[in-house]
Amino acid sequence: MDTNKLKFYLALSRLPLLQNSYPLKILSIASIGLLIPLLTLIIYLVVNSSLSLTEKINLFFIILFATLIGTIASLYLLSLLLYPITLTSTALYHYLNEEQKPKLPTGLEDSVGQLMTYVQYTIERLDLLSHSLDSSCAIDPLTGISNRRAGEERLRQDIARARREEKKMLVALLDVDQLKTINDKFGHHLGDVCLTQIAQMLSKSIREGDWVARWEGNQFLMVLWNFNHATPTIALERIQQQSLKIHLGELLQISLSIGACEYRGHTDLDTDLDLKNLLIRLEESLFRVKQISRGGIMFSDQFFSEKCKVFSEK
Repeated sequence: MDTNKLKFYLALSRLPLLQNSYPLKILSIASIGLLIPLLTLIIYLVVNSSLSLTEKINLFFIILFATLIGTIASLYLLSLLLYPITLTSTALYHYLNEEQKPKLPTGLEDSVGQLMTYVQYTIERLDLLSHSLDSSCAIDPLTGISNRRAGEERLRQDIARARREEKKMLVALLDVDQLKTINDKFGHHLGDVCLTQIAQMLSKSIREGDWVARWEGNQFLMVLWNFNHATPTIALERIQQQSLKIHLGELLQISLSIGACEYRGHTDLDTDLDLKNLLIRLEESLFRVKQISRGGIMFSDQFFSEKCKVFSEK
């Protein structure tokens, strides 16, 4: 980070009249440009002898009055233009001291607009994290479903159940392919909206006894007990065909890549080692399907190319 350009700001901050106000620093610099024409005119009137003294005095006061009016108008408009910085600073102060969430405008594209967007987004994420720590360490603060810690514990319990009851369960790791593109193009706030709505869609798509957890970033882990053992991918294909409406300003297709495997509870390994091996298989399957074709399903050693029909709407 280049700090050389901060030297001028730091120098102004040492001046008694300017050290406590950033807008005043801007206004003082802007006033220089307004005073130069007036000083130029004064020098011209002193040097030029073609005008009478009365004409010089009259002209001087006319220009002085016009300059003062222009200066006042310019300083007022500059103060309004600088207000977003003051508003952002005030919002941070109230959140840190009073835990009062601001409502800063977002979506503006210049540097100050991006500053307000990033501050608003950061405060919202901090507030979500704070509330999640207060309420439960097992819930993902963004999506409201189980987080990875709770998901791993429940998966461990399901592995033990499958081994004890000699049952099968379908375990899938789902990846939202376009999340980075959404974050870069539309901002992290809308990326979070996308993740939240996908989590809601997944939760509504599963049956009683099944569950879903946010695994990490753009990934979700899903465990299905109620599925067709003859054709296990049907349940995953049905999830991929769900319709999701996200208002991003333009039509955007979102694909879910899925790595899955069927766990059979008749192994000689201990539960923790079984859990580790299962997760490795899921990650390998997901990696392979993303290498072959986004929006596909990798189940054991088989590949199913099913483009996900999850769309955003204008």
